Amino acid sequence: MTSIGLPRVGAARRQVALWSWRKIWLKTHLWLGLALGLFLSVIGLTGSALVFFQEIDQALNPQLRIVAAPPEGRAGWRPLEAIADTARRAIPADSYLGWCYWPQKDDQAFLFYYRVDNPQSGKPDTRQVFVDPYTLKVTGTRVWHSSTNLFDDAFVAFLFKLHYALLVSGIGDVTVGIIAILAFVSTVTGVVLWWPRNGKWRNAFTVKWPARSERLNYDIHRLAGLFLAPIALAVLLSGVHFNLPQQFKAVVELFSALTEPERYQSAASDSAHFTLDEAVATATRSFPDGRIYAVTMPKPRDGAYIVNQLFPIGWGLDGRRTIYIDQFRGDILQANDPLSGDGDGFIQWQWPLHSGYVYGWPGRIAVFLFGLSWPLLFVTGVIRWLQKRRAQSVAKERRVNAQSPSGSF
Repeated sequence: MTSIGLPRVGAARRQVALWSWRKIWLKTHLWLGLALGLFLSVIGLTGSALVFFQEIDQALNPQLRIVAAPPEGRAGWRPLEAIADTARRAIPADSYLGWCYWPQKDDQAFLFYYRVDNPQSGKPDTRQVFVDPYTLKVTGTRVWHSSTNLFDDAFVAFLFKLHYALLVSGIGDVTVGIIAILAFVSTVTGVVLWWPRNGKWRNAFTVKWPARSERLNYDIHRLAGLFLAPIALAVLLSGVHFNLPQQFKAVVELFSALTEPERYQSAASDSAHFTLDEAVATATRSFPDGRIYAVTMPKPRDGAYIVNQLFPIGWGLDGRRTIYIDQFRGDILQANDPLSGDGDGFIQWQWPLHSGYVYGWPGRIAVFLFGLSWPLLFVTGVIRWLQKRRAQSVAKERRVNAQSPSGSF
């Protein structure tokens, strides 16, 4: 064999190896898509709706969420501690206050989440209390999550259960987390299969038109998956964080240490705790660039106020900052910032990425479209699979006929 022939042999072997790997990627992408497509369609459609869950819930329940704002707007709010006290009096005394969504507009009510024991189930229900910040009037209460009857949930709460647990209590959230991991793999294999081996990048980004229905279906499938792939990878990764938090954090800790929230505890004291007004003032004074999105009230004895802010980080992006404040001294115990470059900062990225809030309205719309893409990819993928099966069946029939003796009876 001449020396000229050696590179050709090497190139041929590489081509065979690449083709073998491509078949593996193709099989992986195919069977993951067929096995998970229906589940991902449900998760995707509900996720698209939940991008706007606050707006949907407000449209369905304006009597709970909309209040009459005075001309001075938020300057007319009553003290925050009085607003929280109003909510406490509207719920059984032994209930546990979880967190509070902050009004993002002047005409919105405060929304408090409480865990209330349900003697029928022996488990807590989640109840919501809505408070007008200008009049200290409770505009209403309702069951958010029922521990006895799924259909007693609020509509948006039902969508949440369908999205993150497929309505299966106990193992549903773990199952959806595993589905997210497999969908991540499927997305990566889709990008590998799309990658133009011939270097014709222009063709890789275009739809062939006019074209037969088979080709058009194929182009829709590959380009819908391609253009939404960056969003898919971010949303699926953050989805793993929410559904498999301990496993996700264990992986993150391989690269950077994480601080458990339990370490952010208030120093035990017999003195009166700082009021909600004082805690919020501390967070706002220390981080004036942020706007409050939610606040978690401190647990008795050693719990801390937890203030969640959204703040601009440049390039039109928003990050989420979590601030822990001692309930007795008013000191800032910790501020987890997405720009810190450590594991705690990486965890802070997950909610803005998953919800689309990282890029404001454009980001939310992008996540909304990504959710809608799952049923589109599933349907076009199934059609593509059936088309190839039909083509293979026709080719096999032709080979059989070609091998049959001519003129036989």
